[in-house]
Amino acid sequence: GAEGEGYKEYSLGSSADAKGIRNGNSSGDGDSYGLLTTNGSISPFVEGLLEELDVPRVKSGGAGNKMMMLLQSSIQRDQQMAKTMAAEKKSHDCSNGMGGKLYIQDRGVSRWDTCAAEACLEAFGGRLLKLSTFLEFSGYEPETKPGRDCYTYLASKTNLDFSPGMATLTKYNSAVDNGAVIEMPSQLGEKVIDVEQVKPYSNLCGLLAFGEEWNTVERRKVLREALRQAAQRHSPSYD
Repeated sequence: GAEGEGYKEYSLGSSADAKGIRNGNSSGDGDSYGLLTTNGSISPFVEGLLEELDVPRVKSGGAGNKMMMLLQSSIQRDQQMAKTMAAEKKSHDCSNGMGGKLYIQDRGVSRWDTCAAEACLEAFGGRLLKLSTFLEFSGYEPETKPGRDCYTYLASKTNLDFSPGMATLTKYNSAVDNGAVIEMPSQLGEKVIDVEQVKPYSNLCGLLAFGEEWNTVERRKVLREALRQAAQRHSPSYD
């Protein structure tokens, strides 16, 4: 999978340009920050978020590919910061602006798209959270209840992160039985009320992924306010 996305003989922290990341999306100076999105259409919520954050859109295919691009930009930023601080003999963060890429999605992926990515991001100081919980939380610190802000990666016959009336039923998250869609076609596009309507491992709550540079109280505050402003303009689709 990694080789298919252009990461063959590639290590985090090395030159992205030299290794040729897929789709021409490297982590060079031209796109060292921004909001990672699909190559195709994006929701009105994400369009509004781009304006609220005032960052460029970085198009790329594949959820895992976006996560690795995010992590790569975060690590390269840390390396550059270390060199700058050493050269200027400083012991604190002397960066200007936020920097780093973000991956924020209100459309659904699956557990296998996020489980390994979450572990990799957290190993380097970042986070991968449920968008819905991050928006709802009233404070600026991570949730105090363990796991509430992250997806649940346990074997189950029903979706353990399901919230009635939040997600929209699509052909991608709709439960199937022997290849036949259980729900009537007219239900597609409507809000899901019954957990039995959706697949156990569909991510129905959106996602929010960021590197270590965003994982501070103040920067999470900036991020949450931008998300809430975008949500007031257009509610996340959660589809």
